[in-house]
Amino acid sequence: MQATNTPQVDPKRIRKSLLTWVIVGAIVIAGTQIGWGNIWSEGVIRPLLNALLFFYAYLGRNFVVAITVFTIVLRLITFPLQIKQIRSSRHMAALQPQMQELQKKYANDKERLVTEQQRLYREAGVNPFSGCLPTLVQLPIWFGLFQAINSVLADTPLELMNLGKNVYHGFTAVVDIVPLQGFLFGMNLAEPDPTSIVLPVLVAATTWLQQKMMAQPSTDAQQASMNQTMQLMMPLMFGYFTTQFSSGLAIYFVISNIVGVAIQWAVEKLERPLVPSVEAPSGGTMRREKAANGSRKKVNKA
Repeated sequence: MQATNTPQVDPKRIRKSLLTWVIVGAIVIAGTQIGWGNIWSEGVIRPLLNALLFFYAYLGRNFVVAITVFTIVLRLITFPLQIKQIRSSRHMAALQPQMQELQKKYANDKERLVTEQQRLYREAGVNPFSGCLPTLVQLPIWFGLFQAINSVLADTPLELMNLGKNVYHGFTAVVDIVPLQGFLFGMNLAEPDPTSIVLPVLVAATTWLQQKMMAQPSTDAQQASMNQTMQLMMPLMFGYFTTQFSSGLAIYFVISNIVGVAIQWAVEKLERPLVPSVEAPSGGTMRREKAANGSRKKVNKA
C-alpha cells in the first residue's frame, strides 16, 4: 500500500482569496452600472475637496495649516498599512541569512530556488509584495488631491462656479471663506513653485530619506543594485513632478514624507529587533525532509 500525498489547503488563504474576488467583482459591477467618472468624482474628488474646505474654514483660514492637518489625518487612516509595510520590511531583513544560504545551495537550479524562497516566505508569514500596498493606496489620493487643490483655490468666476457644484449642500460655511487665500510667501499654491528649486528639492530630499529608511536589504547583487536605482530614481521623479504640479500638492508630499519618516523611526525604536525563526533548508528542514522520506519508504515496504 502506497501513501498518497494530499495537498494541504489553507482555509484562511481561501477565505482571503474569495473576499478579494468579491471586492473586485463589486467594484467592477459598480463601475459599469454607476460609471467610473461618477465614482471618481463622488468617491474621491468631492470628499477630498470638502475636507480641505472644512479644515481651512475651522483652522484659522490658513491653507498650509489645512493641508498639514489633512495630510496627518490621511496618514492616520493609512497607519495600519504603513505599520504592516514596516514590519514586512523588518521580517525580510531578518530572513536575509536564510536567503543567502538558499542562493548558495541552489545557485544552479533557479526553479528550485524560487520554490524554496516561496516556502521560506510562507513559513515565516512574510509577503514580499505587502510593501507596495501603501503606495498603491495613496496613488488615487495623489491624483484626486491634485484636482481638489486646483478646484479649491479657484479665483475666476467659472472656477468658482465649478467649485460650488462640488461643495456638499450642508456645508454653509463655504460662503464666508471663498475665495481662499492660497498664498505662501507670495507663492500661489495652485501653481508650481516659481523658483523650480525650493519645493522640488524638499520633495526629493524627504522622499529619498523615506526610501532609504524603508529599504529592504538584499543578499542578491542584482536585487541590491535595483533597490539602489529605485532609491535614486523615485526622489528624482517626484522632484520633477513638483515642477509641473501645484505647490499645494508639493507641500502635501513634503509633510507626508516627514510624517512617514517619523513613524518609521518610532517603530524601529519601540519594537524589538527581529530574530530569524525559520530554519534554512540545510538545517532542520532537511532533517524533516529526510525523516519524511524514511517514513514513506517504510510505508511502501509495508
